[in-house]
Amino acid sequence: MRNRLLSLCLAVLVAAGVLTASATASTRASAANPATYGPFDPRIELDGHWGRDDDVAITVNSGSSVRFRFTGSQLGALFDTASITVPAQLYVAVDGQAPVLHKVDAERKVFAEGLDPAVAHTAEILVKDVDEYVNRWNVPLQTGVVLEKIELAPGAKLIPLPTTAEHRIEFYGDSITQGVMALCAELGTDCADGTKAYPHLVGKAFGADTNQVGFGKQGILQPGHGGVGTAAESFGWNLAGFPATGFDPEAVVVNFGTNDAAYPSAEFTPAYLAYLRKIRAADPQALIVALRPFNGTHADDIKTAVAAANDRRIVYVDTTGWLGPDDFNGSTHPNIQGHQVAAGKLTAVIKQLTGWSTGPIGKPKLAPVDVEEATCSDTPLTLTFDGPVRLGVTGKLRIHQANGEVVDTISLADLTSYHRTVGGARTDYDQVHTWTYQAVVVDGRTVKVYPHQRLAPGQLYYVTVDPGFVLGDPGITGANEWRFRTQRDPSTDDTLRVDAQGGGDFCTVQAAIDFVGEGHKSSIDVGPGLYRELVWVPPTKPGLTIRGAGAGKTVIGYPNNNLLNGDSAMGSVPVEQSYCQRRVIPQSDRFNCWRSAMAVFADDFTMSDVTVRNLTPYRGSQAEAFFGNGSRIVLARVRILGYQDSLRLQGQAFVTNSYVEGDVDFVWGTGGVFMQDSELKALHEGYYNQVRNIDNGPGNIFVRVRLTRAPEVADDSVFLARAELSRFPASQAVFIDSAMDSHVKKTGWLITSPNDCAAAGQLRFWEYHSTDLTGRPLDTTARLACSRQLGDDEAAKLRDPASVFGGWHPVVPRLER
Repeated sequence: MRNRLLSLCLAVLVAAGVLTASATASTRASAANPATYGPFDPRIELDGHWGRDDDVAITVNSGSSVRFRFTGSQLGALFDTASITVPAQLYVAVDGQAPVLHKVDAERKVFAEGLDPAVAHTAEILVKDVDEYVNRWNVPLQTGVVLEKIELAPGAKLIPLPTTAEHRIEFYGDSITQGVMALCAELGTDCADGTKAYPHLVGKAFGADTNQVGFGKQGILQPGHGGVGTAAESFGWNLAGFPATGFDPEAVVVNFGTNDAAYPSAEFTPAYLAYLRKIRAADPQALIVALRPFNGTHADDIKTAVAAANDRRIVYVDTTGWLGPDDFNGSTHPNIQGHQVAAGKLTAVIKQLTGWSTGPIGKPKLAPVDVEEATCSDTPLTLTFDGPVRLGVTGKLRIHQANGEVVDTISLADLTSYHRTVGGARTDYDQVHTWTYQAVVVDGRTVKVYPHQRLAPGQLYYVTVDPGFVLGDPGITGANEWRFRTQRDPSTDDTLRVDAQGGGDFCTVQAAIDFVGEGHKSSIDVGPGLYRELVWVPPTKPGLTIRGAGAGKTVIGYPNNNLLNGDSAMGSVPVEQSYCQRRVIPQSDRFNCWRSAMAVFADDFTMSDVTVRNLTPYRGSQAEAFFGNGSRIVLARVRILGYQDSLRLQGQAFVTNSYVEGDVDFVWGTGGVFMQDSELKALHEGYYNQVRNIDNGPGNIFVRVRLTRAPEVADDSVFLARAELSRFPASQAVFIDSAMDSHVKKTGWLITSPNDCAAAGQLRFWEYHSTDLTGRPLDTTARLACSRQLGDDEAAKLRDPASVFGGWHPVVPRLER
């Protein structure tokens, strides 16, 4: 589907006679079947000021970037250039090589060819400059980067290797922040370079995610070039009509005033103060650094405004003397040397104000590293450095037995390193299924490595690391530097303890599940902490109980999703290795069982006092947090967190005193499900429920639930449930004695395929005694015509779980104090 921006651009250009419809179509003739990935794929890291139009990424700001790892022999991208008259310029670096300059002057750009298809590669695309003069604010744009797809060789894949920066810094300013004239003393894109400007350099020094927002000519009162308004008018927007998503910076640097010389202090000072307060309202906890402009314009007024803000987290920084005559191209814009000097000075200021580290990375602290006190056999391996780090292009980490034999290898360039089995999961063809997983995760200055399987118990191991596995690190080559011993397995599986800190029988939930004998009704107590792992309970282990330390304390989470391990990822995988077991709906359920953070295929499973969260970002992909695909599942006092499809239940399931959040069909499945005394929170407009019961059996019954919303969710924007009549004509969704806010659609329910109540003879969209959140009865007269309000006797029967489940009486685990 073409995005809104492109549609508007083409409409204008066709009307003007610049393009014809046939010419437009011909420009999209593709290279031979490239593998394409949208820029918001969770395996792609976008840094900087990017807006979103459907699945298209747009930036009009220099310094923004795209990073990812990939396979295949070719790298390219597809852009929307329909209205572009002055192309933006990019640097593209592959496998850490010197960046190559490219202009975004064609829809399809090939950045690299002839790469080794047998190894993984790295790509970094940096926006060098977006022209400051032509329109870059109002659609259709004349300049900017409108990225539609990353294009790889046929069959090539993106590699999940996430990096989370330790800090986030935001910069607001004018052409100096943009990097205008950084390279030479001429205006225009050739001499401008946002990657050489001081904001980019400061962010790089801290290893921070950086949002670099600079617009030529812009000031506090002075509108910018290219149709951009004043600083206050553009704040919170990527471009006109595209609100900026929350960046949540820890520090915000403001460099305005240079272009406001024509405005008197009486106007400038209160406007600057209002701008500071606008930033504070958006970022309540951030440090705000108000720079004296490098040429000193309005310096005293800025100092006055900062004092008037009366906020200890807003500081004025005097830049007097930072730059000399040799640090400029012309009289106003710093050259490369000037930006480097300014970056060094500002880095030192921020470091003093925050205590952040800039490196060097130093010698890492290793964990585990103890041969006397044994550690879990399923422990991840951790290297913690003194400063922010990035992974290399190649390099291996090896785990050796004491005799030197290598028992596991994590290779940054080897494609097989990014796959593993989980829980002995098998397909419908009884073959072992393999997941794509994140073998290495960088979080600020910490590198965490997840072995492919747990190690043997009661054994001595040592670890070696190639130089360059972490950039700037010489590695570990000897057998004595990183050694540890694994603890022995417990003597029984009746009750197992999991502790992320190493104080239990296992460090991961999955290892404990794996240790349980088939058919044993074991209990697993999981301590506080974040357990970043895929969890799979196979059908051969019924009767399992998992107990957390509290839903706010014990968190199981993983960024699994449809793109990583679901339908979108399984197209090239043989069906013998990809078809799901227990497919309730044979065709629909072929591949979508592999994409949840936690999946339970066993019967008689109970879980309490745990949070399960899918860490896939908003709009990243379909991604269940918890998938129950067994009979008689009990969830008590749990929190299920995600966006689309958060909680999926395919079989008898009882949920009580719990919390579920999401936006699209975030409680769904085939049923039957009974949920009581719980909260369902809508994070965006969408649908609470989609039930797909395929017969007259129970669907989803909600009793005494509260339907709440996030603050940004509008009135009349969320449906109670939806059903596709052509496939699931007997869908049943029932809300009894439930309270709901005014964001719930007045019509309540949605039917499609067809949207015609005449075709809904089997549909059971029922409701009884709905109230608002204060307990006042709701007016339901506008509800969908083929929905129904229940009578007292009907509601009383449906309030009883045993009645709904045909005799099964769920047992709720008691709360452990």
